[in-house]
Amino acid sequence: MTVRLPVAVFALLFSCHLMAADDQLSLVALYDASRLNDAAYQVANHDYEASRQEEAIGRSGLLPQVAINSRYGHGGKFNKESAANSGEDQFASDSIALTVSQPLFDKGRWAAYEQAKARARLGEFQHDNAGQALYDRVVQAYFDVAQVENELKLTSQQKASIAALAKQSKRLFEAGEGTITDLEEAQARLDAISAQEIEAQARRRAALRKLSGRAGLPVNDIQPMQEPSPANALLAPEEDLDYWMLKADQAAAELGVSRATIKVAEANLKLQKSGHYPTVALSGRMARVDQSDINELSQRQSTYYVGVVVDIPLYQGGGVSASSEKARSALESARSSYDAQLQQLTEDVEANYLGVVAGFEKIRALITAVRSSQVALTSAEKGYQAGVRSTLDILDAQQRLFSARRDLLDTRLAVLQSYVNLHTRTGQMTRSKLEKVQGLF
Repeated sequence: MTVRLPVAVFALLFSCHLMAADDQLSLVALYDASRLNDAAYQVANHDYEASRQEEAIGRSGLLPQVAINSRYGHGGKFNKESAANSGEDQFASDSIALTVSQPLFDKGRWAAYEQAKARARLGEFQHDNAGQALYDRVVQAYFDVAQVENELKLTSQQKASIAALAKQSKRLFEAGEGTITDLEEAQARLDAISAQEIEAQARRRAALRKLSGRAGLPVNDIQPMQEPSPANALLAPEEDLDYWMLKADQAAAELGVSRATIKVAEANLKLQKSGHYPTVALSGRMARVDQSDINELSQRQSTYYVGVVVDIPLYQGGGVSASSEKARSALESARSSYDAQLQQLTEDVEANYLGVVAGFEKIRALITAVRSSQVALTSAEKGYQAGVRSTLDILDAQQRLFSARRDLLDTRLAVLQSYVNLHTRTGQMTRSKLEKVQGLF
């Protein structure tokens, strides 16, 4: 037996779980929180619920229309002919009628029904697209924090190394074994890296505030990024560019929105052109009328009517033709918009695919660069101890090492972002895929 909790209860339980998790927000936890609190996604949810009524609204025009009309009142004449018969100038009139109408042939109502079905499908695709876009926003906001935290961590480590080197240079200078140039160079680098650290801390606070707004919960920290890089490629060998292009054509939510928009425009054109066609409807009416005057003379009459009503439009001032041309232009605009979106989607899928594939190769190259920079730094430190290298040589080697490490971490984030974008643009992103990204983070 499956127990379904209300959304509010689930949100409360999730919030308690999140706040108990050492105050470190994971990527999947951010996504779960954003599904409940992200304003743009909530708008999409409400719009989708509204669009689910479109078909019922359109179908109502094809079904019988039943109404009851009643009237109860008192009336009379303003100008009385004589005082003798003035009482006869006032009367009471009560009536009640039941009317039924059933369209038999009405191209306008049928076109409106087709358009309503197309709008309902459009609402489904727009909701799917909003769900895929949520993954992009969540990952981007999370990685923005991760990037600045990586930079802050590396900056702090670099600052500690430069501070140690500055102390050593000062000690050697005071002992008469060093130079003032080495001391001043180390101090200048230390001041510069301190300023970078202050800037990084400010950007971290701003990124965390943005992340808190996305999750709808206070966020003070996220899970730290792993140092090891993925050993295997993120995409399977059979998932080549043609594979992702086919997936995009079949399941991309953006293309689904554009195709549904074209269907709505086609139905609207039929709706506008229907103004040239006659309508046929079956009509029925049952009525009872009671009338009485002041002399208590009363009349009661009950009637019924069943027949066919035919309306033939002849001329409506050219409005139907103008509306049809306007709808035709809107249809062509929707088709052109689809072509432009298809072209943009093709470019984005290719760019994200190459971002994953080429980015993985770049990671492997940067791993080698980090190792080489570490060896170069060790050699510079040994040379400094031997008196053949200067403080500037060590500082430059440190800078190259930390730059290589920063590039490696940034590239890893870029590859994971491209991986997510590739799946969202092709309509393939799921929570399980997000869990995989978190495992690689």
